[in-house]
Formats: sequence, C-alpha cells, structure tokens
Amino acid sequence: MKKMTFIKFALPLILAFSSVQANAKWYSATGEGEDRNAAVNDAIRNIILQSGASVHIEESFKNGVMQKDSFSIKSTSPIKRLVVLNEQTSFHRVTVNIKAFINENQVKKGCSVANIKKTMIPVAFKYSDSQAYQGSMGIEGIEKIITKQFHENLRMIKTVNVKTPLNINLPKDYSKEVDNSFVFKNLTSIASRENAQYVLIGTINSVAVSKVGNNLLTNLLFSDTRSLNFDIDIYDAINDELVFHQNYQMEADWPYAQSDYIDIKGNNFKSTAYGQRMYGLLKDAAKDISYEIQCAPVSAKVIDIDGDDIIINIGKNNGITKNTEFTVVQRTSVQTTTGKEYESYEDAAGTYKAVSIYPNASKLKPADLQNNVLNININDVVTVQ
Repeated sequence: MKKMTFIKFALPLILAFSSVQANAKWYSATGEGEDRNAAVNDAIRNIILQSGASVHIEESFKNGVMQKDSFSIKSTSPIKRLVVLNEQTSFHRVTVNIKAFINENQVKKGCSVANIKKTMIPVAFKYSDSQAYQGSMGIEGIEKIITKQFHENLRMIKTVNVKTPLNINLPKDYSKEVDNSFVFKNLTSIASRENAQYVLIGTINSVAVSKVGNNLLTNLLFSDTRSLNFDIDIYDAINDELVFHQNYQMEADWPYAQSDYIDIKGNNFKSTAYGQRMYGLLKDAAKDISYEIQCAPVSAKVIDIDGDDIIINIGKNNGITKNTEFTVVQRTSVQTTTGKEYESYEDAAGTYKAVSIYPNASKLKPADLQNNVLNININDVVTVQ
C-alpha cells in the first residue's frame, strides 16, 4: 500500500517536471559591458529578445545573483538558471558568453504587430548648438562616425526597416516643442518623401574635453576626460506623436593632446576607453529603441483607391501578409476663424483585410461590404489591428 501511495503522489510531480522541461529551453547569447555585471545584463537583454519576451520584462544580474527591482527574483521569473560560459576582458571592456534556461510558459510574448517592420528614416546626428560644435575640437567629424555606427546598429533590429540616414538640418529645439505644428510639418514632409512612418533624430549636446584642474601636479598624474552626451528622439510622423525620447551620456579618459592627429575611423581609437564606451553606448541606445518600437503602432497612408478597395504604402518588405487586418482613420481639415488650418484624424467604423501584397504596397478589401467605410480619401490613415 505504501508503494502504491508513493506512486500515486510522485506521478503528478514527474508529469509537472516533464511539463516544465517540455516548455523550457536553453538560450545562449553574448554581452558586453564596462564590467562583468554590465556584460551579463547585456547578454540577458539579448536572450530576452531571442525568447520573444515582452518589452516589459526586465531582468538584472548583480554579483552572481539574479535581481529584479533591487530584490531577489521570485519564482515568476522566466529565467530559471543562468550560467556564464566564459568571460574575457580587453581594453576596459568585458565580454561574456552566457546561457539561460527559460520557462517559455512564463514569458509574456510580444504584441500582435511585433513581426511587422516599422519603416524608419534616421536624420544624421547634428550638434545642438555652436557651443556643442566648438567642444568637438580635436575630434572633428565624430558626428559622422556616430551616425554611421548608430545606423549599423539600427539595421540589426528585426522589427525596424531602416533607411539610409538623411544629412539635413532641422529646426532647433524640436524635442522641446513637440506641439509646434511647424515642426511636425517638417517631419511629416520628410516621412512622406521617404515613405516612412517614423523619423529618428540624433542630437549631440557635448563631446567636450574636461580638464582635471589647474594644478600642474594633478595634470601630470591624471589624464583629461572627454564627454559624450546625446539625445535620441523618434517621431511617429503619421500620427503626430513623439514616441521615444532618451538622453545618453558618458565620460572616459582622453589620452590625446590638442595637437595630436586622431584617426577616429581606425582600430586604435576604437580600442581606447573612450572609443569602447562610445560604441557600447550606441549599441545600448539601439537596443532601447528595439524594445520601444517592438509594439509601436504600424500605420500607413492610403495612396490610391480602386472602387471599394484601397492601396496603402506598406507591403511585403514590412511583413504584411494576406488577411492582415487594418482599421481606418479618416483625415479632415479644420480651419479656425483666423484662417489657420489644422488636420485631425477620426476613427472610422469597418475593417479592411490585405488581399494582394506587393514589395512596398498592399491592396486592402473591406471585410464586410455592408459596413465598409464611405468616402475614403487619399492620405487617410490605416492602422494594423
């Protein structure tokens, strides 16, 4: 009887364990950082993306202990085990390879639009003002290197279709005056011309050298440092929204003299503490954008009308598939008594489905002809459900 009782009790445990094993798997990733903790956290973020987790899941690693919100991880964490396979330190930078055992039942999967690419047009990094530009003395052209490297990082994001950066000047203080209609008209014009929904703007606030002090002995003992401070702003030019704003900053030793020639494209610069920190910061910024954009709205403009059907300006290259569903937002113009014109968008009843998919366009058909949207115009907006 005791044996039968044991079997009856143990069987659910075995089945439960088997269920966990069946719904869990090992993921591997590489991470980089200024120290071991930062490198492991970077690798964890890469694993979270691999597993398809929601952008809201944040894990952290500190001194060998998985943590969340400064407390030990509870049993609700999807990461059940984490192993650091190897670790290497080179030029003030730590690289680690890790593997993590993740219970996929506890992973909150991404949203319905996570697999649809959002088209983004970056604008080349510019200095915020003349003072920021003057601070770049001794490292001239750094804005071009930042633009190029950041663009390469963005192209690694699976949820974004990134176009070649535009080298244009935009009005100043756009990030502080997002309600200014003049600013949005500029961004809307850029997005429309480039057939993109999102416009990314990088602003360099400082790359200045900082002296240790006026004391001669101090200057002999310690190196100068140089800062890097920049803002990233992303606008949804179709829906007139600022969807991302983040400031990034760092400071690192600067071993060069004012008269030194610096090849900022070369490996020697990349291997300095400043170069390592800069490239790491640009990579972190791209990952932050990946988290933020993953579940951002996917909208498109109506570019043609074919009877009851409509043609929109996104297609196969964005991940649109047959029967992808859209809702319609109709555009209207409102004129004030002073003659100033505003555009407004209103949700319309009815659903459309993609029936024909082309590389950069799709034909949509009303899901229900009895309740289709009337009076659709070119430049009306559709949004993926």
